[in-house]
Formats: sequence, C-alpha cells, structure tokens
Amino acid sequence: MRILILGPQGSGKGTQAKSIAALHDTPHVATGDILRTAVSEGTALGRRVHPILERGDLVPDELMVDLIRERLLDEDGFVLDGFPRTVPQAEALDAMLDEIGKPLDAVILLMVSDEVATARLRARALAEGRADDSPEAIRNRLRLYHELTEPVVERYRADGTLVAVDGDRAIPEVSATIEEALAQVGARS
Repeated sequence: MRILILGPQGSGKGTQAKSIAALHDTPHVATGDILRTAVSEGTALGRRVHPILERGDLVPDELMVDLIRERLLDEDGFVLDGFPRTVPQAEALDAMLDEIGKPLDAVILLMVSDEVATARLRARALAEGRADDSPEAIRNRLRLYHELTEPVVERYRADGTLVAVDGDRAIPEVSATIEEALAQVGARS
C-alpha cells in the first residue's frame, strides 16, 4: 500500500506513520528524519538544509523532490510522512509516482488545532531536545502549514483520495480510525 500522511506539525504524523508501516510491513519514509540525519552527519545536503531547518522554513522543492525520488524508487509500498508541503511539491510527487508506476492509494489527514499542535511540539522539544522545536520555529511552521500545506489537503480532497481523521484523540483511537479507513481503501482496490 502507498500512503501519504498529512497534517500540521505536532498532529502525530510520525507516530501514526510508524504504526501504519509496522502493521502493513511497509517502509516509513519520513523526510524530516532523512534531513535531520543529513544535518547530524554533516553531509553536503545537511550543510545546505541546516540553516533552513533552524528557521523552521521549508527546504526548496527541487531538493525535496530529488530526495524523495531516490528514496521511493526501490520501494513497492511506503508510508510517506513530511512531504509534500506545497502544491508544487504535491504536483511533482504525483507526477514522479505516476512516472515510476507507484500512485498513492490513500492520503490520510490528521486534523488537530494549533493549540494541540503547539503543546505537543513544546513537549517534544523538552523530551527530545530538538532545536527545531523552538517557540519561534513552531509558530513559523504552523503559519507555513496554513498558508502552503492546507491547499495540498484541498487538492487531495478534490481528487477523492483524502481521508480526514480527528488527530486530537488518543493515539490508539486515531490508529483504529486510520486502519478502518485503510481497510475500506483496500477493499476498493
């Protein structure tokens, strides 16, 4: 199964993507993890994206598209988390997936309020010591989500692949709702 998971930062995308990947024995492809690894390893990509991530800004589209293409090329199924965040990225992703014969089966949207997302991100910053979860970066990322990523949500809603899930609930409840939706998608395939 080829799944994209969307939602604002702090909505639980990573948690739910890992759960889906484990249940369906498919790779969890988290662009944020790939980028943070590159930064911590000091690679050329890491040096390019480090200042961008510290500000809470988005990595340039062409760089993200190349990164994702390379990662998905050898995968039959995947749970993609953290990309796309803009309409041009969504268009590039869909074109690339069509080109390699791996279109999306479902797009899961985790809906949470800004207040819940902010509280979760602040807790994550304390627990994990993540510098990219500073209060300024959180505000900037949520602003960018509303401005740039919500149109992506509407794009997938319009094409009928979007399944919206209330992400404010407890993790097991959200997981169960996602699994019910994926069972229905599987039944249609």
